[in-house]
Amino acid sequence: MKKEELEKIIINLLDSSTTMTLSCTLSDEPWVCSVFYARQGFDLVFFSSRNSRHSKVFKENRRAAASIYKDCDSWRDIRGLQIEGRVDILTKIPAVAKGTVTYFRKYPFAREFFKAGSILSDGLAGKMSAVALYVFRPSSIWYLNNLDGLGVRWKLDIRNGLAVDPPVQA
Repeated sequence: MKKEELEKIIINLLDSSTTMTLSCTLSDEPWVCSVFYARQGFDLVFFSSRNSRHSKVFKENRRAAASIYKDCDSWRDIRGLQIEGRVDILTKIPAVAKGTVTYFRKYPFAREFFKAGSILSDGLAGKMSAVALYVFRPSSIWYLNNLDGLGVRWKLDIRNGLAVDPPVQA
């Protein structure tokens, strides 16, 4: 498979899905959570509670893995992404502004949570708040489509937000 073809498949799956299952670990204790995300290139931005278990883990260990799959009725129809990378909290105003715009473009209803007087309104004002904006930065993305055969995956390496090298069947 050519790099451009795999990139197009991955971007289509990222854009047409809403929920990412994110996994992390600290002191040999694994944890998993599900978050709504929005795509910026291959980076995935998401809001989460600063007090959530995964947010606390990311302060100590930024390495993470994620999966994004379409719902299906048969194992033969499983099609999705397995991703590894790292999670960073966005703190610089330009990155927070860009990520927030990207997120609200995909989820317009989320603006309601940040309106003045709402429980999360301090989040965009830069004050100590209950939520933060995070970015999951992939280092590798595996595309899985069981129609290609059980266990057949294509790996795309990502560096500095760009696909590098030709994809390999893994």
